[in-house]
Amino acid sequence: MAHFRGEELYALGGRAFLVLNLAPVGCYPSFLVGLPPSELDAFGCSISYNNAVVDYNNMLKEALRQTRGSLPNASLIYVDTSSGSSMDQSMLWAWPVAYNNFEPKVFCGNTKVINGRTVTATASSDPSNYVSWDGVHATEAANKLVTWAILDGSYSDPPFPFHDFCDLQPLN
Repeated sequence: MAHFRGEELYALGGRAFLVLNLAPVGCYPSFLVGLPPSELDAFGCSISYNNAVVDYNNMLKEALRQTRGSLPNASLIYVDTSSGSSMDQSMLWAWPVAYNNFEPKVFCGNTKVINGRTVTATASSDPSNYVSWDGVHATEAANKLVTWAILDGSYSDPPFPFHDFCDLQPLN
């Protein structure tokens, strides 16, 4: 079973821990390169990768449940960024071909000849329309959506009242 590294912080007085689960990496555009259509779900995401994510997240949740018993005065909050109730990140990453700024043949900042044509991969002029800027990492726009959903408590299990501890303002 996984060891909760927060025990050291707990010994130093830490009492509230947010533990983020694994995002649906099977929707990350760079992970999809070369996969056959039979490996993709209705959203264009890898079935096997996302099944592995579900298994990992279930094990993480169980490890946290067990750890709660040994740290009775701590709040161990499982932050479910894969299937949150108010803004589902798996839906954010769904349709990876349509909402990513990723070209698998040439990485951002590089120039390469593709089919006899010189192509330079640059950042999008309007990144707010994309989820990923390089096939793995989320754009600022996507990170704002996920952050707001985390802060409004939609992803927390058990629910964690961030608004009781923070003056939350909308992210621009």
